[in-house]
Amino acid sequence: MKKFHPDNENGSVEITQEINSEYDRLFSILSKEKQSDGQSYTNEENEHFKDILNEIIGFNMTIEVIDSWVWCFNSYTYKEQLKALGFTWCSKKRAWVWHAGKYRKHYKKEIPLNDIRAKYGSQTIKKQSFQYSMQRMQI
Repeated sequence: MKKFHPDNENGSVEITQEINSEYDRLFSILSKEKQSDGQSYTNEENEHFKDILNEIIGFNMTIEVIDSWVWCFNSYTYKEQLKALGFTWCSKKRAWVWHAGKYRKHYKKEIPLNDIRAKYGSQTIKKQSFQYSMQRMQI
C-alpha cells in the first residue's frame, strides 16, 4: 500500500483502489470465520482500521500490524498526530499502539511484544527510512 500510495512519486490512485478492493474482498472472507480467540470484526471496524493506516502511512516511522493492533515505533516526531488519531503510548514497549474499540486487559502481568507477535503473527507495513534514522543519530 505504501509503495503505490498516491502521495508517493510513482504512486497511483488506480492501484491503491485495487489494493483496497482486494483487502475488502479478503476481509469479507475472513469475517465469515471467527478469530481464534472468538473475536470477529465488523465492516465499520475494518474501515476504521484502513483509515488509520492511510493516515499514518506517510509518517517516517516503523509501522507494524499485530492481529488488529497497529504499533508505531520510532515515532516521537508524530506524537501529537498519533494522540489525535486515538493511539496510546505503551511505555514498556516504547511504542504507540492503536486498536479499534475498547480494550480490556486479559492478563495481569506484562506480555512481551515478541510473545504477542508469536501468538498472533505480525506484519511490518513500513520501516523507518535508514537515511532519516542516521540523521537522528547525528543530532
